[in-house]
Amino acid sequence: MCIVLHYSNILLCWLFILLLLLQPGLAHEGADTGIKIFIDHLFPYLLPYLILTQWLLRLTNVSSIPQHTKWKFYLQVYFLSALGGFPTGAATINFLLKSQQITKREAPLLLAICHAPSPLFVVGFVGVEILKNPTSGWYMLSLIHFVNIVMLFIFMLKFRKTNTKPIVTHQSEVLSTSPLIESIKNSLPTVLLVAATVIFFTTISFVMTETILRFVHQLPDIVMLALYSVLEMTSGLAVSQNLFAHSKWLELIVITILTLQGLSIHLQVAVLAKEAKISMVPYAYTRIFQTFLIPLLYWLIFLPHR
Repeated sequence: MCIVLHYSNILLCWLFILLLLLQPGLAHEGADTGIKIFIDHLFPYLLPYLILTQWLLRLTNVSSIPQHTKWKFYLQVYFLSALGGFPTGAATINFLLKSQQITKREAPLLLAICHAPSPLFVVGFVGVEILKNPTSGWYMLSLIHFVNIVMLFIFMLKFRKTNTKPIVTHQSEVLSTSPLIESIKNSLPTVLLVAATVIFFTTISFVMTETILRFVHQLPDIVMLALYSVLEMTSGLAVSQNLFAHSKWLELIVITILTLQGLSIHLQVAVLAKEAKISMVPYAYTRIFQTFLIPLLYWLIFLPHR
């Protein structure tokens, strides 16, 4: 099985290389689209919040929190990471595990739970630009966080008596290191990772769809949407607006894309998790579960009243 997967990946790489070499104009246009998506819709929300959350985490130490009030720490971790958008949660859990503020058992579950789109992204880009209705953006954001917080409370009941090791830091290191400078320095690789994956997958999606359209007159809208959404979430959301702007199913399509998220985001999380040696199994199961649950709840709770 591993050998088949290995050779399949090699074949896929050569296919993409040939597509890009044979159609450099499309590759250039796709990369331009990816850069525009990152600069306009992701970078303004991601970088400032990522730096601030990393800065605050460096000023907070769980070892100073009494064991009976540890639930406050978990809530703080959730709101700092989940409110920052993708992949702030993974970067936060990565840092907390490396600094021994959480355990190896806690990290995989927190990685799965502390994962949500940025409020500015959902309300601003999705609500205002895609749906032309910021209220719908607030509904989607509230539902995503409601499901996550329910899972967080279940997690807190399970780990309410977990002990963590105190951080051992030499006094010279504390004096010579600025938490703000360290936060900026350590945030840059995450931002570059997001930029690279967004631009790469947007380029691949664009080249694939435009190549297919040269052989067929027209692709079904749902196929076109799937080609973009499965690889890169933001591109999929933009395509959903173009293809389904007047459809009664637009909101359900958008909330499904927001919970599916796309390969680009999952790879960003996987890279940060692998760096800290965090298991991705709970994360994978949680994403599958939420991709079915959240759109269903949105349809049952909000859409019947429209």
